[in-house]
Amino acid sequence: MNIDRRQFNTLAAGLLSWPTVVAASNKNTGKPLFLSAASDGDDRHWVIGFSTETGITKQVFKHQLPARAHHIAVHEALGVYLVIARRPGRYLWAGDLATGKHLNTINVPDDRHLYGHGVFTNNGKNFYTTENAWKLINGDSGRVVTWQADRRGDTFTLERLEEYPSYGTGPHELLLKPDQQTLVVANGGIRTHPDRGREKLNITSMQPSLVYMDAGTGDLQDQYVLKADYHKASIRHLDQNASGLIAIAMQYQGEAFDRAPLLALHQQGKEGKGMRTLWAPEPVQGQMSQYVGSVRFDNSGRYIAASCPRGNMISFWDTNNDSLVGTVRSRDGCGVSAVDNGFLYTAGTGRIVWYDLATDQVVDMGSSLEDKVFWDNHLSILSV
Repeated sequence: MNIDRRQFNTLAAGLLSWPTVVAASNKNTGKPLFLSAASDGDDRHWVIGFSTETGITKQVFKHQLPARAHHIAVHEALGVYLVIARRPGRYLWAGDLATGKHLNTINVPDDRHLYGHGVFTNNGKNFYTTENAWKLINGDSGRVVTWQADRRGDTFTLERLEEYPSYGTGPHELLLKPDQQTLVVANGGIRTHPDRGREKLNITSMQPSLVYMDAGTGDLQDQYVLKADYHKASIRHLDQNASGLIAIAMQYQGEAFDRAPLLALHQQGKEGKGMRTLWAPEPVQGQMSQYVGSVRFDNSGRYIAASCPRGNMISFWDTNNDSLVGTVRSRDGCGVSAVDNGFLYTAGTGRIVWYDLATDQVVDMGSSLEDKVFWDNHLSILSV
């Protein structure tokens, strides 16, 4: 661990020094609830909800999924969590937050597949997914789809309403700006086809972009790209703070010896024509292994955690001066969620870790989970 504690002096007073993780709570138990997709040694795939209390993680529910998942969207008022299939999957698996039980499975049309991410509106009336119109082998095949969500008792439905272009190829994570009127979309730029598995079909010509689009009409508002030298830096994951600053995580598809940005920041209307790229000093930039798997702001909105599972590290950055402030080692660590006293992160090894920004304290959370699992890329908590 190599956090510079001096950079966190002003933050320390507001953070806890003992790993009693504080997050949005399960209304039935009062305890924080975290959700993640996971797999086991028999190649079975699961959605798992777990709580934390005095340094111990406890399983709340566990349900088998039809195939591997990626991200889980959560809406507290609806009492629903929605598991989103990993590319090139087609299912959305809905469950009840209070009990964990399965409510419904919805599939996208046969000529579409999901990219593993989706987002609810604050009022829960709509849900948005990124999808691939994979039969379009030329031109932009990315799509953003609006669904109408409805919860009545134990019945949860999604009605597919509108489909818009994502103004790019390979859209991945998306989010809604605080005004709920604008969608922000990470177009990864990589063309794929479900018959070709995980193969990437257009690396030499890929063009990732960050897109702002009207959530109601689908109209393009703004589109930003990195300079041409970095066109192989696939823009994949996003987070935002309360002021609308967007944190951008990338996965570079070029040569291993290339140096390319893996993180950037952008704020619509304030950043001009470009994105603010973040660079770590060597050797850390190289140790990031050209891959950031997840990015999250802390609850202050100033610091971000960026996981580098191929580099076996979690990196921490100060957005006030666009600088790296430290790293911690974590073998295959990827899923990250902010908690009141720092971050909770998960790893493909099955590890769950609490990290305190102010004190540089790393605590492996003890576990009462029923079986050994390997956590997938993202970690969700209840929305607030």
